[in-house]
Amino acid sequence: MAPFFLFLAFFLLSKPSPSASQRQQSMASFSSSDSPWLPMQNKILLSPNSTFAAGFYPVANSSKHFNFSIWYYKLPGNITTTVWTANKHDSPLSTNASLVITATRELRLTDSSSRSNLWPGAPNATNNSTRLVLNEDGNLVFDKWESFHFPTDTFLPNQSINGTELVSQNGKFRFLNSSVLSFNYPDNYWTSDKVFGQLNSDGSVNQGNDVSIISADHGVARMRRLTLDNDGNLRALQRSSTSGDACERKRKLTSNTKFLQLDYVNFTGGSNQTNLKLDRLLYGYWSPGTEVAMFLRVDSSETAETNFTGMSRVLDTTCPVRVTLPFPPRESNTTTRNIAIICTLFAAELIAGILFFWAFLKKYIKYRDMAQTLGLEFLPAGGPKRFTYAELKAATDDFSDAIGKGGFGDVYRGELPDKRVVAVKCLKNVTGGDAEFWAEVTIIARMHHLNLVRLWGFCAEKGQRILVYEYVPNGSLDRYLFPAGRVASSGTEAEMGPAQDSSVDSEEWYFPRWAFDKVFKEMRVEDILDRQIKHCYDDRVHFDMVDRMVKTALWCLQDRADMRPSMGKVAKMLEGIRGNH
Repeated sequence: MAPFFLFLAFFLLSKPSPSASQRQQSMASFSSSDSPWLPMQNKILLSPNSTFAAGFYPVANSSKHFNFSIWYYKLPGNITTTVWTANKHDSPLSTNASLVITATRELRLTDSSSRSNLWPGAPNATNNSTRLVLNEDGNLVFDKWESFHFPTDTFLPNQSINGTELVSQNGKFRFLNSSVLSFNYPDNYWTSDKVFGQLNSDGSVNQGNDVSIISADHGVARMRRLTLDNDGNLRALQRSSTSGDACERKRKLTSNTKFLQLDYVNFTGGSNQTNLKLDRLLYGYWSPGTEVAMFLRVDSSETAETNFTGMSRVLDTTCPVRVTLPFPPRESNTTTRNIAIICTLFAAELIAGILFFWAFLKKYIKYRDMAQTLGLEFLPAGGPKRFTYAELKAATDDFSDAIGKGGFGDVYRGELPDKRVVAVKCLKNVTGGDAEFWAEVTIIARMHHLNLVRLWGFCAEKGQRILVYEYVPNGSLDRYLFPAGRVASSGTEAEMGPAQDSSVDSEEWYFPRWAFDKVFKEMRVEDILDRQIKHCYDDRVHFDMVDRMVKTALWCLQDRADMRPSMGKVAKMLEGIRGNH
């Protein structure tokens, strides 16, 4: 009886791929809306990554007979390996065969020789939208039906072996009960003490009680299959990264020959064989547990070397074991790669640090030059503090207590950590840049007057321009300069110059704009005069003087500081002396 055979091999060349001889029409699925699938249409169903294909495949040496099969698609060298067949191998289909999904949602494979359904299991779908699809693992699926449940001569990775059986293509051999090889059932010629569970893509075959059969290249994920061949051997096969034919001599034997030593390799009757000379190499296997060596006779011109090495000569096994330490391994590519990665990261961090320091230095120089230009370095001790935006946001409770509004910004009440109450003014619509803002801060910080609020600090970050003043509880000064009305001694309301316009909220009213409109648009100079001098105003005598004063005041209120006249020019303009203004 022949032993169970697990051997690492190439997928054998079975027949030319149909794609090599004619163009194929590939499909992602087959549904009831599709026309009947005929052998001569040359259609194939592909898995998502085109690893497997399914369709009518011509029988070897015949163009009129087909099998509906699943095979590996586009293997190197145009070789084709079939892994599943719907019809029996001894009953190929004719050109009149067809595959359809009927109106009753039945998947039917028929041939002219027999109108019965040749599809295994005769599956019926539960809804009209069900399609026949081929998964990437080689499993053909139609609703709840799967080809993995009806294997022919091959198991694929992740396919359950329990409860199924394999039949060789010639029909002579069977793999039964996941543990028995049978010839012309029920003659058993090999039995495993543990049932087979599943083939894995790493080259192992799971058995009961956490036991596995390990292939020679275990651990490498490859395209693998477990096939019952026509010689009765159950083989675990994998596709090599290189293509090639079936094993054969590369050089014919001449009168000059030599022997190649193949360690751990044995054929025929295992380690108890008595034949010292073998004409045919059948039922071979490789196992480190085999304390034998195979000597293969080759021609003297053969230059290829065997990969089956690792055991001392058989003659030396009867003598004391000689241990030879291997040479130290060369520096691996991994070490070189790690060094390159570390150097790259270090260089990147160094460059990033240099760029960051350069940006910081550039910004520092910019503000240093600005401070020197505007005289900020000469601010008196205890001058305005530079606050962060987060500090002012916390001090004003997220700017929630508004105490005033104006054309240049809103004012909020706040409290500093030292319990000082402040008025925080958030400037808006600031047209100038940093230079203008720093100029304003410098000027205000140097001003000290009994009737002026002091600037305690400022904030200039994240696009924010904020001034922090001491808080005065009596409100804005304009409410006292321009009251809504004043009661005369007689008890009646007296008219007051600018106050005659109190319909406008004082927070939104801008006096310079109002004065400009009165003088140069409405030509009503008397409206801007104080009530105490209004009765003395004579338009013919005093208009030029009032016009000169208004223009001088407006020139002094320009947004750009460099456009404002000096105090010397102001004095000359008020005196009526013309100059280059």
